Amino acid sequence: MVTEPKTKKGKETVRRILEASLETIAEKGFMNTTVEDIAIKANIAYGLFYYYFKDKHEVLSELIKSINRDMRYYLKSNTIDSANRIEIEKKGILKYLEWFNTNKKYHRVIIEAEVHDPQLYQWFFTKLADRYKIGLEEAMKKGEIINVDPELLAYVLIGIGEILGKRYLLWDNSGPNEKIKNDIQYLIDNLLHPR
Repeated sequence: MVTEPKTKKGKETVRRILEASLETIAEKGFMNTTVEDIAIKANIAYGLFYYYFKDKHEVLSELIKSINRDMRYYLKSNTIDSANRIEIEKKGILKYLEWFNTNKKYHRVIIEAEVHDPQLYQWFFTKLADRYKIGLEEAMKKGEIINVDPELLAYVLIGIGEILGKRYLLWDNSGPNEKIKNDIQYLIDNLLHPR
């Protein structure tokens, strides 16, 4: 960010720019989105965009960081009351799908980052896995889950959530039915349960 907002009005302007960017990139794609499109959607003067952001690549970076933070917070706050790590994972996978369904625009922006800023896309998943493996390591030490490489397990679980989100929420928009949800939890339980 070129200028960090210090006033309430400045913070509101940045929020509007980010929301407008999210909407426009999700709708038109990153390449087809212009700074002018964002400014019009945010209802701000064109030059004000450049007061806060160098270019639309910088906006994409802020969006990806925000999505990462919001998703991790949502999942943590919705699984904190779980009794053990397997319960966290069983509940967490369904909460991830719930988050995914509510935030499909976020997912479209993540896909745009994969194409237009692969390092940013890699950062997104590396950040998730780095935070994820901490909790997995703790659970392994307690004997709650299988003892394997925690980073590998973090990526396996992230991958499961990603592909299930695409299959049930992007490709046909039906969402998993109750049987599928139960089967997902059964699979997670069997994957993680110590032998």
